[in-house]
Amino acid sequence: MTTETSHHGMPSYWNAVITAGLITAIVYSVIGLASAYLTIAGSSGAGQGLGIGACLISSIAGVIANRMYAKGFNLTYPIGKGALLGFLAGLVTLIVGTVISLFWTEIIDTGMNEALMQSTIATLEAQGLTQDQIDQALSFSPEPGSMNAILIQFAIGFGSLSIINVISGMISAKIFAKEEE
Repeated sequence: MTTETSHHGMPSYWNAVITAGLITAIVYSVIGLASAYLTIAGSSGAGQGLGIGACLISSIAGVIANRMYAKGFNLTYPIGKGALLGFLAGLVTLIVGTVISLFWTEIIDTGMNEALMQSTIATLEAQGLTQDQIDQALSFSPEPGSMNAILIQFAIGFGSLSIINVISGMISAKIFAKEEE
């Protein structure tokens, strides 16, 4: 087996980063879709719980990438490189997850965004809000599926997945890529 080398003669980490990002994005997307469908079905508490679970799952991209890279090549490297691997794996997760989400809502279930909006309105009505209050609450969020909504979700995902996977990458580099004593 040949391995592509990168900077300073170290093996390339891209296979580990892309694999970790793909695995995490698929699991993250499935849980996110389940959360959305639970919310549409009226189980907003369960949907929110799964949504939190999806966020936690997204934090393991950095762990998977560092474990695959360090253990796959029996390497040691500093936590800064672990942070880089975590960041890149989180970015792959975000990009692939966004593509899966767009594919799902634009091709598979084109009514999903509208159903989520109706569920949100029903939840606000159940809380006893007036129509003016509901309209005001909805005015703070962009139309589901719009370019603004996609960009805002991507920006939030970039910030959160970057930070959490940099941290998980640093921790996992310390665990998996530590020097022998």
